[in-house]
Amino acid sequence: MRWIPFLILLYFGAVVQTTIAPVIEIHSIRPDLLIILAVYYALHAQRYDALLACWCTGFLIDLTSIGYASHSNVGVHAVGLGVAGVLIVGMRDYTIQDSPFTQMIYCFATRLFVTCIMILHLTYVLDVEGAAIRFLIIGVWEAVYTGLLAPYAFWALRRMRGALGLGPTRHLRMG
Repeated sequence: MRWIPFLILLYFGAVVQTTIAPVIEIHSIRPDLLIILAVYYALHAQRYDALLACWCTGFLIDLTSIGYASHSNVGVHAVGLGVAGVLIVGMRDYTIQDSPFTQMIYCFATRLFVTCIMILHLTYVLDVEGAAIRFLIIGVWEAVYTGLLAPYAFWALRRMRGALGLGPTRHLRMG
């Protein structure tokens, strides 16, 4: 894996997430393009590179998102995507990585997992249990939107595989 192209792609993803994602939002539901990037690297990069890429992506999400009240949320996405990266890397050999259905499921599940971690953090820090259901509903719809956009983003990322330093696609292990 080449780190300089990854960092450039991560920066470009953060710019697109903060400028274009608000334009394509539907009723305050917007896709999480950086989650798609993290899942792509978790599926296609070497094990430790994938885990570090997921953590760096989560850390960048933390740095570009806002805190609430007098509390910061730096580290919440980093931990969430780091754990999600461990789970995806552990399961990727048992799935068909280039299947659009697999890509949608992984992106949906990852976004939902990170949303649940954010809700737990929000409930702990602000002690607002009533808003948790509302945030969960928004998180589910954002996960659906992210999952639906995943195959298109994976197609674009697959075209840049050589420049990103990612090897050929690994196939399903039988046995």
